[in-house]
This record gives sequence, C-alpha cells and structure tokens, in this order.
Amino acid sequence: MDDLPQRIEDALREPKFRRVRARGCAPGLAYGRHRGPAPADARAAAVAITFLQHPDRSWSLPLTLRPLSLRHHAGQICFPGGRIEPGETPVQAALREFQEELGYLPGQPRQLGEFEPLYIYASNHLVFPIIFAGQAPESPWRPDPSEVDAVIEMPLDSLRSPDPPGTQKRDRQILKDDRVVGRYQFEAAAYRFDQQGIWGATAMMLNQLATILAPRR
Repeated sequence: MDDLPQRIEDALREPKFRRVRARGCAPGLAYGRHRGPAPADARAAAVAITFLQHPDRSWSLPLTLRPLSLRHHAGQICFPGGRIEPGETPVQAALREFQEELGYLPGQPRQLGEFEPLYIYASNHLVFPIIFAGQAPESPWRPDPSEVDAVIEMPLDSLRSPDPPGTQKRDRQILKDDRVVGRYQFEAAAYRFDQQGIWGATAMMLNQLATILAPRR
C-alpha cells in the first residue's frame, strides 16, 4: 500500500473520478441538500480528507465526533474542517482546521487533489473537500473539546460501499429560532464504524474515496 498516495493522485487527475457523485448516499428528502447550485449566500468551507500512514505502514482516515452542544452537525461524525477565512485558500483552511481540531498537522502533508465542492443544505455551506496524505503523529491526539468529542481513526480496510437506505434510519429536529418545533425521519445510505453511524456529506465523501480506490476492471 506504499503507493497509495500516488494511486489516489493519479485517479483524481481523471475527471470521471474527481467528479464522481455518490448520489446513493444523499438523503432523498430535499432538493437543496446535495443537488443543484449553491445559493449566492452560501459560506465557503473546507474539509481535510487525510490518509495517515502509521509506523507499521498501515493507513487510516481520521474523523471527528462532534459534540452534542454544536448548533450544526451535533453528534455526527465528520472530517476535520470549517469555514474558509478571508485571504485563505481551501487548502490552507483545511490544514488549519485539521490542526485546530485535532491538535497536530499531518507529518509531511502532501496534497493529492480534491473533489468537486459539495453544498450542505443544513448549514448553508459550500464545502471544498481537499485530499491529503501524511504521516500519523507520534503522540496521542489533542482534540479541541469545543469542537471534537473524540477522534476516530478509520482503517483503510474499512473503506467499502455503505449500508443501503433503510438499514439505518435517521431522525432530525426541525428548529425555529433555536426551538425544536418538530421532527422528521428519513432514510439514506450510511456507513457504520466503531458502533457509530456515518451518513450525509461525510458518507458521500467516503463513498467517493471507495469508488476511486476500487480495483480497476
């Protein structure tokens, strides 16, 4: 697997892989969530999809479990990321957010490419997924408790197709002026790892990764 970064970099140069849309993971309940153009007032954000190599030469993807206290994406598993600040590029923002949330930068980070921007309806963000490879830190993670409840390292061997819609049902609150005014349930394809469900935009990006890493026929 030592050639993993080069395999990903080569695949992302092919438009059919860079632009692959993992529509099977998108909740089928709202046009605006993952389809159609982002509105003009959408805020730009970046996430760091980072392949980390460990001393035993295995690879993993670090994900973050968000605290329940957050307004958006509370209790969900996400890639490290956040809003792009004025004067920043998506690459700079992704690496900054990675360090702020997890406590370290990847060792010798190498940018491999990016996926097409993804509009997130719930928080009105246009997200730029940036893909890196690097060395895992030698010390334990030091997550920012205001943004991260836990760091979850997903082994590369766990990257596969998600469970189909209906396997894991989702429940979401309907908010108005910070008050819960109702709930709705929906079904979407999702991953399950370490007793946690991974769905929405993060599942879509994982599915994109699984697609580009699948054996070529």
